[in-house]
Amino acid sequence: MERDNLDKIFKINTFAPLQFIQELAPSRHSTRQCYIVNIASILGILTPAKVAAYAASKAALIAFHQSYSFELQNEGVRNIRTLLVTPGQLNTEMFAGFKPPRQFFAPVIDITTLAAKIVRYCELGQRGQLNEPFYCSFAHLLMCVPYSLQRIVRSFSRIDCCLPDE
Repeated sequence: MERDNLDKIFKINTFAPLQFIQELAPSRHSTRQCYIVNIASILGILTPAKVAAYAASKAALIAFHQSYSFELQNEGVRNIRTLLVTPGQLNTEMFAGFKPPRQFFAPVIDITTLAAKIVRYCELGQRGQLNEPFYCSFAHLLMCVPYSLQRIVRSFSRIDCCLPDE
């Protein structure tokens, strides 16, 4: 991977959201309600071959979001709520022409439906994480099983051979 491309990916997926959140930091002491919604990716947890930079940038955003959320909680900040969205493949331009090999297990998510769900979560005051589709709720568990079992699951899912080169 070229350095310029790596920088661009991290600037968009990691540094831009972090800088925006830093701009909101003074509102910690305000009484106005605020929601921080970070759109990460399941690829930041379950990292396929060939997208190391993208996966790393989303993993960094996930780690920041989790740490910052607990920082707010530990400081007793109640006016800022956080929601981390970790979707699978979306029906966006980024994935145009790409068809996942196991759509039954990993269906493509409609962005309009996901956006409506995010708004609903915010309206209900929910915090934490929104994982779509269903399999995304279990990605962390896969990382806890022995490597040999991970390889079997990855082979079955074809996660490491279905993506184009970065």
